[in-house]
Amino acid sequence: MKNLTGNFPFERRKPLPPSLPLPLREDFLLKYREIVDQTVALRAVIMTAVGLTMHVSFSLLDRALYPAHAAFFLLLRTLIVPPSLLICLPNLCKKTKKYSIWTMDVIALLHIGTLCGMIYASDGASSNYFAGINLTLLGLAVVNGFYFWHNLAIGLISLVLYLAAVFGNQSGFDLPKLIVAATLMSATALFIGILTKFYSIQHFNAFIRNEQLEEDERKLAALYSLADERAKIDDLSKIYNRRFFFEILSAKIANSRVTADSFFLVIFDIDHFKEVNDAYGHTFGDGVIAVVARTVREKMRANSYLGRYGGDEFMLIIDRAATEDFLARISTIRTAVRNIQLLFEGTPVRISASFGAARFDPASGMDEKKLIDLADAALLEVKRTGRGEIKLANPA
Repeated sequence: MKNLTGNFPFERRKPLPPSLPLPLREDFLLKYREIVDQTVALRAVIMTAVGLTMHVSFSLLDRALYPAHAAFFLLLRTLIVPPSLLICLPNLCKKTKKYSIWTMDVIALLHIGTLCGMIYASDGASSNYFAGINLTLLGLAVVNGFYFWHNLAIGLISLVLYLAAVFGNQSGFDLPKLIVAATLMSATALFIGILTKFYSIQHFNAFIRNEQLEEDERKLAALYSLADERAKIDDLSKIYNRRFFFEILSAKIANSRVTADSFFLVIFDIDHFKEVNDAYGHTFGDGVIAVVARTVREKMRANSYLGRYGGDEFMLIIDRAATEDFLARISTIRTAVRNIQLLFEGTPVRISASFGAARFDPASGMDEKKLIDLADAALLEVKRTGRGEIKLANPA
């Protein structure tokens, strides 16, 4: 597996929290790397434009300090503009933003190399252009506050290039100014290195804390969603509980009054369920409730809602069905319940269900209580006349 932590030097001392699962840790690192690349790329584009403008505009200073070399210095300053812009192009492309820090390294070295060439061509150690090198290093630090080794390497290379330019031109050798310049560049490189180290660690740790917080919020939202879903479901039967079913029923009635559409409410229970409990025990009885709920749910079609009314009683809403279609669908459910094959210690147990139903007619002024009473009365009539049947109430 690829070692992602190798992309960030400071992670060797500040690894991701060990409590995070490995896939999640790697996802964090990949996401962080992408954020860093995008940040560096954006800063690189801005600083390249600013840096090139300042670099060329300093030709006015060349005229004041080195009038004999001004034309040549302007040529040098101008020559690095096209390659710098070309090298900066990857920072504008999403796929190549991961190379943004390398593009800034090269652009910075072009600037510093040009300044060292100007130092060599003028008066060596006596030149004040080492200030431009320091300014370039600080500009690089603004762009890159993440990669410690990159900034340190550019600082050391800059010092080497400066010393080479100075010792290559002995005409203006000035030891005190050389010491000042070398000390200033070394201090700048060290300062930038420490600053980068500190910033990268703080930025990375802040990112991790933010990601962990977002992850905790996602988990909490999922838990709330799960809790909300479970609050609607009856634990035993795995269908809607009484409270949520009545919410559905109320909403259905309100909607029907607006659309003028009717629907059917069915109340059904398991025949002789008390005898089942008494003969086989409540654990078996609970299993019967669960099996009946699952069987009815499997036979339901779209626009139907099933809930547990209480005990062995269930409620069912069937919408958008003509009376003949409704009765056929309930008959299919009744047959499916009768065909349930149960065994208790090897002995077959047969069950059936009785169904009472009522049709909600929005034009009749019927309310929720009246609808339930009609369906319940139809169920009681089925029980009085033989059980296992279907009765559709006639509204008064």
